[in-house]
Amino acid sequence: MPPDAPDEGSPTSPAPRYRIRALDRALGILGLVARQPDLGLQALAERAGTSPSQVLKILATLEGHGLVAKSPDKTYRLGYGALRLGHQAAGLQPIIALAAPVLDELRAETGESVHLVVRDGLDAVIADVRESSKAVRVVSPVGARTRLHAGGSGKLFLAYGGPELMAWLVRDGLPAYTALSDTDPELLRIEVDRSRRQGACVAIGDFEPGAFSVAAPVFEEPGKMVAAVALAGPLSRFDSAIERRYRGAVKRAAATASERVQGGSPGREGEMGEMPGTAPPAGGESV
Repeated sequence: MPPDAPDEGSPTSPAPRYRIRALDRALGILGLVARQPDLGLQALAERAGTSPSQVLKILATLEGHGLVAKSPDKTYRLGYGALRLGHQAAGLQPIIALAAPVLDELRAETGESVHLVVRDGLDAVIADVRESSKAVRVVSPVGARTRLHAGGSGKLFLAYGGPELMAWLVRDGLPAYTALSDTDPELLRIEVDRSRRQGACVAIGDFEPGAFSVAAPVFEEPGKMVAAVALAGPLSRFDSAIERRYRGAVKRAAATASERVQGGSPGREGEMGEMPGTAPPAGGESV
């Protein structure tokens, strides 16, 4: 598979039988244009592993919707339609604006990369990022996603999501991202219970080797988790003293974010809770 093509077999992908291959290809091309603007038709076709004629049809369709724009030199970049969608998506997640000062302060205090994480179904998704200024750092881009059993933020969503969410995740499978990933349901439940008791979760190398994360929950009302504040960095500068310091800093930041979210203007249904379509299926048994 070409490196920039959609990965239909990734642990975070929906079941292939529910996916539309033509739409997959089109969105893959759109993603390429977003990541590598000002490429021409031939370069895009090579990176997508698709014929130039197929890519041209896709680009023409995306251009018709304003999602890409063709430059005079026959290269492509995102169009104003993509910008409009981005602004609309951000407007549906006011937590991003409410938590922004908290992320700034946490990055300034720790010097590490800081993430605001939300849940989309069985995935933890990065909604906002403050990148570390250190030479050696761990950064994941906005939109990056992992299954809930990997990383500190995901385990917190499991901790506050009820037994149905855990049951749903276990039925869907627990892929191993690294040798340290929690793939045993019983061991995962122990870790999730510990995270709930401690009000934070420290994850070591379970999604990316050589990296740590420390996360704490953000509540839109008592007991209802809407996001997580997390910081991440390389294990080379992580020890027990740093863990205690970062755990306290992240918990304070998440508490401040919770206050801001709860004190913010009430949004329409779906604006500050789970993304549409993210509720676990009914009837899930406890694990």
